[in-house]
Amino acid sequence: MLRRQDVTAGKCYVNNARNIAREVLSTKDKTVRFNNYHLGTGNSCGSAHECTQAEFLHWADREATPAEIANLQREEVDALFHATNHEALERNLEIDPAAIALLQKTTLNR
Repeated sequence: MLRRQDVTAGKCYVNNARNIAREVLSTKDKTVRFNNYHLGTGNSCGSAHECTQAEFLHWADREATPAEIANLQREEVDALFHATNHEALERNLEIDPAAIALLQKTTLNR
């Protein structure tokens, strides 16, 4: 459990027992939106999820190390967001419209 830390968008946090990393996509109104990754493989666990900030802080043991972050296969998730909705449907993938909007916003700010 993280102690009195803010959950920050763009950072990754780890649950040691589950061997899972969560990459925080956004925080708003005490809600955290994140992607899950298996630390052992770096693979994404699917689409984005949400929970309360209190639940997230209770779940997380610590921030991810630079080596753990480097192992995450985030380009796989980025590729989903960069695909058009038509391409995603052809591949039977669901893309959350809020995640698309977030990616478009962050891409425009680069």
